[in-house]
Amino acid sequence: MLPAPFSNLEFQPRTSGAVTILRLLAASSPNWPEVALVVARDPALSLALLLAQPLAGGELADGLNSILRRRLERIGTDLLRAWLLGLGHSNAHGGASPDLALLRAECALHLAIETHYARPDEAYLAGLWRGFEQAREPGDATPSAKHVRNARSLSALVRDCGLPASLGDALELGPVLEEQLTGAHPLLSIVVAAERLAAPQWQEHLPETARLSGLSEGVLTSMRTDVAYIVSGHAAYPASPPLPPGAEARLPAAVIDDPYRSAGMLGLLTAAFVDLDPEQVEDRLAIACPLFGLHAVPTLLAEDGEGRLRPMLPAQEGTVPALIDELHLRLDDDTSVIALCARSEHATDFALHGNRIGRSLIDWQAARWLGYKGFCCLPLTSNGQAVVALIGVNHAGELGSELRWRYAALLGAAVRSLRAALHQRKEIATREAALHQRFRDHVRKIVHEAANPLTVIKSRLEMLGIQRPEDAPLQDEMVQLNAELDRIDNLLRTAGDLPRETVEVPHCRVPELLLDMRSIYGDTLFSERGIQLELRAAKKLPPAAIPASALKQVLLNLFRNASEALLPGERLVVSVSSQVTVDGRASLEIRLVDNGPGLPPERAVDLFSPRASKKGGDHQGVGLAVVREILSQWGATILCRSQPGSGTSFQIFLPLEESA
Repeated sequence: MLPAPFSNLEFQPRTSGAVTILRLLAASSPNWPEVALVVARDPALSLALLLAQPLAGGELADGLNSILRRRLERIGTDLLRAWLLGLGHSNAHGGASPDLALLRAECALHLAIETHYARPDEAYLAGLWRGFEQAREPGDATPSAKHVRNARSLSALVRDCGLPASLGDALELGPVLEEQLTGAHPLLSIVVAAERLAAPQWQEHLPETARLSGLSEGVLTSMRTDVAYIVSGHAAYPASPPLPPGAEARLPAAVIDDPYRSAGMLGLLTAAFVDLDPEQVEDRLAIACPLFGLHAVPTLLAEDGEGRLRPMLPAQEGTVPALIDELHLRLDDDTSVIALCARSEHATDFALHGNRIGRSLIDWQAARWLGYKGFCCLPLTSNGQAVVALIGVNHAGELGSELRWRYAALLGAAVRSLRAALHQRKEIATREAALHQRFRDHVRKIVHEAANPLTVIKSRLEMLGIQRPEDAPLQDEMVQLNAELDRIDNLLRTAGDLPRETVEVPHCRVPELLLDMRSIYGDTLFSERGIQLELRAAKKLPPAAIPASALKQVLLNLFRNASEALLPGERLVVSVSSQVTVDGRASLEIRLVDNGPGLPPERAVDLFSPRASKKGGDHQGVGLAVVREILSQWGATILCRSQPGSGTSFQIFLPLEESA
């Protein structure tokens, strides 16, 4: 977008210059020096670029064309197209005629060089931009008030470009007598002399021009002749940029006749595919291709970084892209027109001729698989990586330059979006891998630090067992405690591993598990707090379809909640029954009933969702959410009933092991 102050100036870029730039930008690799040369001849475009990125101190010494080129490359092809479209185009041009402005600018440049002015490019810009304030209203002999205001605005903008105020003075300088220039800044004399030399009757002003510049009339005459030749010949806009062989596939009549329409089409297509994931790109192509006259989404082959051309879109087994992938077509294949298109970035064609194979068996097979009498290869090179689209055709010339360009525009927009999406996925995968590695390193450190206290605890338990070998109950508890410590050690060691299929038996016997848990946690959680724990289970219950470790984690969460909620003298009763059918499946029921204070009403609402805990300490309020998540993984459910002052009950329904 142009800076806001520039919109107050009623000038537009030269139509011929803007059209030439759009033509140059249609190439796969724009010729930026040539684009910069066109911009340097246009007052509006050159001023706008320098306003967009003001000059740094001493930068003008690099040369005007180099400065403009850097800014153009920074803007980029797509944004530059959009900018030119936003400016619009009109044959009307404020100020003096374009040829006269360029002639004056070249004269000022050459005068500055001949008179050894330190900054000749400043003189060139002064001659080029001075044309703005020279504009006349129809029938007026003097500049209109409107254009005088514009000249003043332009002078201020010159300073915004990082140029010295002396250049602004040269732009605002009105009619001046020769003697008034004595002692003035040398740039003013150069600009006035350039105006005299660029005038239609320049020979009549030669004596005055010679006095202003200090150059002889002979030198000035020779200079004026050279400048006129430059402006009328080498500096003129070409009817079209020279095209390399095969470029007509990318630059059809649409680009040459109406580059604004073609540039707008490219912008719209880019917007249509931007920020889509690969699946969405494929879906949009499936809709867009028929609209553009294509029978189906063409086969898109892209260089894979190892010298092979492979399908860009997912290919199902037996489809044309999948079969071509099995050919292992290489980019350096010197017989295939597909590889030639990818290397040269020029459109190529292949046609079947009866049973004659031609130079490449790969091309012959690809044409047969496509189901046409031949195919056209369109180059869609993106960010230096070769991409080719294969479009089936039935006769030579079926795809004219207009159709080829249109299809290349459509498919090229899709390819750019695919590239961006795949690059983003790769970056995400790389970041995730790095994050996983950091996590695993962190877990290894924790495991290392936790191994020491676990070893001490196990050693102490072993010593207690040695000291009291006759205490059978103690020996049984030692076995259980050592098993739990081993389980903790195993959990720590596997915490950094990625999830994998469990090797644990996916069923357990609930009564035995409850007895083990009471022997390990009964005293710590209940007896030492004066809470009674009762276990009731029917005889010969079948196994439940849940691993022992998962059910143990569920029950331990519920046991802890109960022990923290109950007061001394209260009790928790855990009963197990298998006479339950849930959703048509035989299930085992575990019921936990206490006679405690019950749940607060606000907690009973959405009980199994994570929320901040009010217990303090290390409590995080996620225990019951974890319980429900574990049970749901194994097809089990849990219900809760609670009434303030009357206790709480939980019912767990576990599907039975089907083989039981």
